[in-house]
Amino acid sequence: MEANHLTHAGRHILIYADGSCSGPPGPGGYAAVLRRMDGSTELRRKAVLGFEPEPTTNVRMEMTAVAAALEAIKAGEPEPIIIYSNSNLLANGMLEWAPVWVANDWRKKDKSAVVNSDLWQRLIAASEGKCIDWRWVKGHAGNVQKGEVNRLARTQMQKALALSFGFAA
Repeated sequence: MEANHLTHAGRHILIYADGSCSGPPGPGGYAAVLRRMDGSTELRRKAVLGFEPEPTTNVRMEMTAVAAALEAIKAGEPEPIIIYSNSNLLANGMLEWAPVWVANDWRKKDKSAVVNSDLWQRLIAASEGKCIDWRWVKGHAGNVQKGEVNRLARTQMQKALALSFGFAA
């Protein structure tokens, strides 16, 4: 499922997202870069950034990055959205597991509670009415866009670390 460079024709939105934390668990940061494209031409670009000084995980931060990016896109956006993440969990969760979790009142097959159900619910709500293609991209493998969001997420994590130790961010 690894995606190389997008060769999508027409208008679309590319999202690269990443999360980072000092731990885990530990303070974390997230970043997503949204690119409105027409074929291979970038029309607009927007970064969505944030951090969490309370203990968190890389997975929670990556999920938060994608949710924040989707929330930054207007409801009813007609253009397809392609999300690149180095977390297979996101694609599998949204495409395969979430419908089952919803039907089972946020319980897994073994009846245990779904981990991070708050963020899964946020992702489902943010995805509503949007045409999304979930793609996996290998982290730390030379992908320029993934490297950019990794650096941004790590910068946000540093801000969270500073706050957790009582320093100004």
